[in-house]
Amino acid sequence: MSDPRAPAHPLTEAQAGLWYAQRLDPANPLFNTGQSIEFTGPLDRDAFAAALAQAVTEADALALRLVDDPAGPYQVVDPASRPMLEVIDLSGEVDPPAAAQAAISRDMATPVDPTRDRLAAERLFVLGPQHHIWQQRIHHLAIDGYGMILLTQRVAELYTARLRARTPGAPAPGIAAAFVEDATYRASDRRAKDGAYWRARFADRPEAASLTAGVPASAHAFHRHVVEIDAEAFARLRARAERTSIPWPDIVTALSAAYVQRHTQTPEVIVGVPFMARLGSAAARVPAMLMNVLALRVTVPSGVPLDDFLDAVAGSLVRARRHGRYRSEQLRRDLRLVGGNRRLHGPLINLLPFDETPRFEGLTSRLDVLSTGPVEDITFAFRLHGADGLRLEVDANPALYDIAAVEAHARRLAHFIAAASAAARLDDVPTATPAEAERHLVNLNATDHPVPDTTLAALIGEGLVATPDAPALRFGGTTLDYAGLEARSRALAEQLVAAGIGADERVVVALPRSFELVVALIAVLRAGAAYLPLDLAQPDARLSRILASATPRFVLARAQDAHRFTGKAEVLAPEDWRTVPVGEPLPVPRPEDAAYVIYTSGSTGEPKGVVIEHRAIVNRLLWMRAHYGFGPRDRILQKTPATFDVSVWEFFLPFLAGACLVIAPPEAHRDPQELARILREETITTAHFVPSMLAAFLAEPSAQGLVLARVFCSGEELPADLRDRFHRTLKAELHNLYGPTEAAVDVSFWPAGPEDRSTPVPIGFPVWNTRLYVLDEAGRPQPPDVPGHLFLGGVQLARGYLGRPDLTRERFRPDPFRPGERVYATGDLALWRADGAVVFLGRSDHQIKIRGLRVELGEIEAAVMASGRVRQAGIVAREDRGTKRIVAYLVPAPGLEPGMDLAALKADLASRLPDYMVPAAFVGLDALPVTANGKLDRAALPAPDFAGTGSRAPDTPTERQLAALFAAQLAIDGPIAAEDDFFALGGDSLHAVALLLQVRERWGRDPGLGALFAQSTVEGFARLIEAEGDVDAGLGPLVTLAQGDPGRPPLFVIHPAGGLSWCYGRLARALTPRRTVYGLQAPALAAGVATPESLEALARDYVARIRRLQPRGPCHLLGWSVGGILAQAMAVRLREDAAEVGVVALLDSYPCDVWRGEPDPGEDGAVKALLAIAGHDPDRLPALALNRAAVRAFLRATDSPLGRLPEAALDGVVRVVAGNNALVRGHFHRRYDGVLTHFRAALDHQGRDLSPELWAPYAAQIDVIDVPSLHAHLTGPEATARVAPVLARALAQADSREKVACATAV
Repeated sequence: MSDPRAPAHPLTEAQAGLWYAQRLDPANPLFNTGQSIEFTGPLDRDAFAAALAQAVTEADALALRLVDDPAGPYQVVDPASRPMLEVIDLSGEVDPPAAAQAAISRDMATPVDPTRDRLAAERLFVLGPQHHIWQQRIHHLAIDGYGMILLTQRVAELYTARLRARTPGAPAPGIAAAFVEDATYRASDRRAKDGAYWRARFADRPEAASLTAGVPASAHAFHRHVVEIDAEAFARLRARAERTSIPWPDIVTALSAAYVQRHTQTPEVIVGVPFMARLGSAAARVPAMLMNVLALRVTVPSGVPLDDFLDAVAGSLVRARRHGRYRSEQLRRDLRLVGGNRRLHGPLINLLPFDETPRFEGLTSRLDVLSTGPVEDITFAFRLHGADGLRLEVDANPALYDIAAVEAHARRLAHFIAAASAAARLDDVPTATPAEAERHLVNLNATDHPVPDTTLAALIGEGLVATPDAPALRFGGTTLDYAGLEARSRALAEQLVAAGIGADERVVVALPRSFELVVALIAVLRAGAAYLPLDLAQPDARLSRILASATPRFVLARAQDAHRFTGKAEVLAPEDWRTVPVGEPLPVPRPEDAAYVIYTSGSTGEPKGVVIEHRAIVNRLLWMRAHYGFGPRDRILQKTPATFDVSVWEFFLPFLAGACLVIAPPEAHRDPQELARILREETITTAHFVPSMLAAFLAEPSAQGLVLARVFCSGEELPADLRDRFHRTLKAELHNLYGPTEAAVDVSFWPAGPEDRSTPVPIGFPVWNTRLYVLDEAGRPQPPDVPGHLFLGGVQLARGYLGRPDLTRERFRPDPFRPGERVYATGDLALWRADGAVVFLGRSDHQIKIRGLRVELGEIEAAVMASGRVRQAGIVAREDRGTKRIVAYLVPAPGLEPGMDLAALKADLASRLPDYMVPAAFVGLDALPVTANGKLDRAALPAPDFAGTGSRAPDTPTERQLAALFAAQLAIDGPIAAEDDFFALGGDSLHAVALLLQVRERWGRDPGLGALFAQSTVEGFARLIEAEGDVDAGLGPLVTLAQGDPGRPPLFVIHPAGGLSWCYGRLARALTPRRTVYGLQAPALAAGVATPESLEALARDYVARIRRLQPRGPCHLLGWSVGGILAQAMAVRLREDAAEVGVVALLDSYPCDVWRGEPDPGEDGAVKALLAIAGHDPDRLPALALNRAAVRAFLRATDSPLGRLPEAALDGVVRVVAGNNALVRGHFHRRYDGVLTHFRAALDHQGRDLSPELWAPYAAQIDVIDVPSLHAHLTGPEATARVAPVLARALAQADSREKVACATAV
C-alpha cells in the first residue's frame, strides 16, 4: 500500500528537464534506461533474489512515485513502488535466448507513465540450468548511467558476500542526500557563479551543427552499431596520455570532437559531454539521476601539433567540469534556445572509463546496455571493458540517420581515432577509411571504355557521306541533306586550307544561327584548325581582348560585321565562300590537335580561352551517342549559343548518329513560346535547357503536353522542384549533366526521371574514361556525405588556357592518384552520396557561411520553389558594409504579382529551413536576368532592401519608441532589433493587449490587435502606427491571428466562453506550413449588442461571416471549450448549406448534454472565467470578492494585461461569459455527418465522467488525440507543441482531399 504520509520532495534540477520532456512525449519508451546481463554458470537464484531485494531496498530512487500537481510536480519515496524480481522460465522454449530477447525488446519498447507506473522493473529469465539473463529497466527520472553501474555492482557485491558468507560493505547514502544537495546548490552563490560562467562562455556562440541535416527531435527508437577500437591504437592513446598528463578519456573526447568538425566543416563545433556531477558530492554513490550534459566548444585549428590541440580541449573540459553542476536545460533557457528546435550542442560524446561488467561469484557475465535514454541526434559512447578493451557504441536517431550511415560513422570514427593515435598533427589524419577511399578513388571511377583514337573531323566526315540523301539540317522551313552539307563544308574547308590554315590555328566563327554557321564550324574542323566562336552582342572591348589573346588568322562573319575585326584578322563573309568542292585532299588532324577554343570569364575579368582537343570531345560525343541511343530517327534542336560549350554536342552529335539538326532562329532560345512552336512543329526528339530557361519554358502554356524523347539540363544546378514540374508538364526523359568548359562539355550524368526523388538532384556518375574526385583540403578523398573540392580527371580534360601557362598550372595539376596524368580543379564543392552519386554543392570560392555554418544556396532555392509561389528563383549572397546576407530574387508563379505576399513566403521558408538560412531580403522581378549563355546574370541583379535581417537597429522615432515598449512589456534588458518579432520574443495575446494600450497612450491611436498578429515586428508594426486607416482594437467579431499562404484554405477558430479568440495566437503562429488563421469573437463583446437568442442563431451568424471570407473550398473549424460546441453546430449548418467542410477540431470540448443539468454559475461564474482567462486560478484566491469591480481592481493591481482593458470591454467579456452559459444549456445538438477531431486534456477531469465519446451521437466519427495538459493550458506553449503538428497534418490532408475531389469533378 502507498503511504499517504510520505514526505513530498520537489523534483531535482536533473529530473525537471526529463519530466517535462516526458510529459511532452509520453509515448516515448526511450525514457526507460535498461541493460541486460547474461550469466553463464551455476547461478544461485535464491541468493541472487535476496541480494537484489536488499539492493533495491537500499536504492530509494527505485521506489519513487511521481505526482503531477497543479502547483508543480513532486515525488515521494513509496515502498509500494519498489520493483520485485520477476522470474520467467523460458527453458522449455525452442530457442530460449531468442525468446528472452523478444520479451526484453517488448518490455523496453513499452512507455512508462511515471505518475501511474512503477519506475523500475527487475526480471530474471531462466534459459537453462546454467544460463540466465537479468534484465533491468529503470526510468531515467530515477537513475542515470553511473547510478545503474552502482546499483548493479551493489547486487554483485551482495550476491558474492552471501556465497562467501562474508559481511558486505556499507550501503550507499539514501536518496535524501541527493535531494538535500540539489536544494543547497539551487540556493547557493555557486550556482549563480556557474551560470555566469556558462552565459559568458556562450555569449558569442555559433549555431550548433551536426553530422546531418534535419531537425533534432527524440525518436521512439534508435539505431545502434558497435565496433572495437583497435587494441594497439588504444595502447598508443594511453601512452600519449601518460606522456602528456592528459587523461585518455579527454583525448578520446577531443579526437571525437575533431571528427565531428571534419563533417560539419565549421570553424568550431559544440558537442555534448555527459558529466556525472558526483565527484566531491555527498551523493556520489547514490543510485539516482544526477548526470548533466556539458556543452563543449571545440575549435580545430589547422597546422598545430596534435598535443597542443589535445591540451586545449582538456583545459576546456577541466573548466567546464568546474562549473558542471549548472544544468544544460537551464543554460538553454538562459540563451533563449527553448522552442524552435534550436540546439545547444550537436552530437554527444560519452566516455565511460570504467569496466561496467559486474563480477558475480562463480559466474561469467556479459553486459548489454539496452538504452541510456532518448537519442535526439547521434551519440558516440566509448565503454571500457576488461583491462585493455575500448568499445565504441554509436546510437542515432533513425529520423536523421539510416542504419548504413550509423555503421559507417562507427567504422570511420574508430579508424580516425586509430590514425590520430599515431599522428603528430590532426592535419595528417584522413577522414575517410581506407575502404571508403578505395571505393571513391577506384571503384566508382572504373570508367575505362575503348574509344577509337580518332578526331571529330574524321567522325563528321564519315557521317556526312554515310547517308547522303537523309536530311542533315533544318532551318526556317528549309532542309539541307547530308550530301549538300558535305559539299558546302568541304568546299569551305578547301578554301581555308588553300589560305594556309592548318593544325592548332584558330579560326573565329562569328555568325548568327543559320545554315552558314553549321557549315563554317564543320569546315574549320575539316581544315584541321580549331574554331573559336564569338558573340557579336559582346562589347568591342571584350572582343578585342579575345582577339588579341587568340591571334586568329581568319574570321568567318557577315559582311556587315566585318568592320568590328578591322586590323585584327581577315574576314571571310559567306558570300565569298566556295560552295562547290574541287576535290583537293583535306589534312588529317591528330587526336591531340585542338578542335575548338571557347572563352570563358576569368576571375579577374580577363577572358580565358579553353583549348579542347579532338580526343577529349570524341570521348564525350561517342559516350553520349551510345548511352542515350541516338540514331537516324532523332531530330536534335540547336538553340544554344555557339559560345556556350553545350552547343558543341548540339552541333555535332547529329552527324555522328545520322540524325537531323534543327536550327532555331536567332534569339529563339530566349523565347519560350517560339521554342514550344519549334518543338511541336519540327517534332523535335532532343533538346537542351539551362535550368533557369527550362523554368521559364515550363511556365509557357503552349509547352503543356509536349512529347520528346529526351531533354538535357546542364549549365546550372537543376532544382528538384523544377525536375518534378518538368514531369508534370512534358512527356520526356530528363537528364541532368554536369561539366565545366575545361572538360569537354560534360563529365557526369544523372537520370532525373519521374521516379527520382533526390533532393538535391545529383550530378551523378562519371562518363566513359573520366574520374570524379571529392577531396579535402589536404587532397585526400572524402567519405560519403562530407563536402569536398571536386576535381576531374581523364581523357576529356582540356589542354589548358590559350596563352596562359600560369593559369593552366594553377587549375590543371598532377593527378595525385595516377602518376603521369592530370586533374582539373573545378572550384566546385561536391559530395559523394552513399549510393556513389555525386552531388554538386556550389562554388568553393563563393561558399557562404552564416553564423559559422555553411549554407548551401541550392537548398534554399529548393525550399523557395517548393512553396509553389515562385516560378523562378535566384538565391545569392551579397556583402554590404562587411555583412554577408542571403538574398532571394523571385519571379512569381503565374497569377501572382511581383509584389507577392513575401511575408507569407518568408513564414513558409521559416517552417522548412533553419532561421539562419531564411533570406534576409526578397526581391520580386518580372524575369531573372540571364547572360548570353542563358545563365543567371548575377551582376545584373538589383540591390535589395535589407530590412528584416535581424540585426538592424530601430532608426525612426516610432521604431525606437516601439522597441522600448516591446522591451518594457516583455522585461527584456538587451537591445531590440527593428525586425524582432513581438511573439518570438515571448509575447502572448495578453501581453499584446497591454502593448496596444501603451501604444494608444503614446500615439493616440493603434492599428489594433489583428494588425499586431499580422505585422508583429518592430518595423512592421511601426509602419502601421504611422499609416492612416481604421483601428482594430481586437474586440471585433473577426480578428486575423496569423497571415499565411493564400493558396491554403484558412482556419477559423471560435472563441471559448469569454468571447475572445486571442488565446489561439500561439497555435496560429505554430502551424507549419503557415496558413491564415481568423479568430471569430462574440459580437456581444461590444456594448449595446444583445446576446443571440440561441446558440444555433450564433452558429448561423458565424457561418455567414466565414462564408463571406471563404465562399469556396473547405471550411476548417477549431474551437476550445464552448468554441468546440459552436464549431460542431457550425459544421452542421455548413453541411446544410452544401458547403465543403474540412477539419472540425475540438480542444477538450464536450456536448451541451453534460452541462445542461449544472446549476447556473451566475455572476460568480462569469468573473471566475475572467480570472481564468487572465491566467489565475480563482479557487486559489479565496479572499477575493467575486464581483466585477473587485476582480477588475485585482487584475489591474497584479499588472495583468487583461486588467488594462477599458471597463466597457471587461464588462463585455463578463456579459459574454454569462450569456454563453445560458446558450450552452439551451442548445440541443444535431448530428454532423463528418469527423470530429478531439484533442483531449489528458491530465484533467479526474473524477468526472467527461469523455470524447460523449460526442458519438452527434458525429459520424470521432478521432481522439490525448494531449498531456490541463484543460486550462491547452493553448499554452507545451500543449501547442503537441497540438500544432497534428492539426497541421490534418489540415493538409483535408486540403489534399479537396483538391482530389475537384480534379475528379472536372
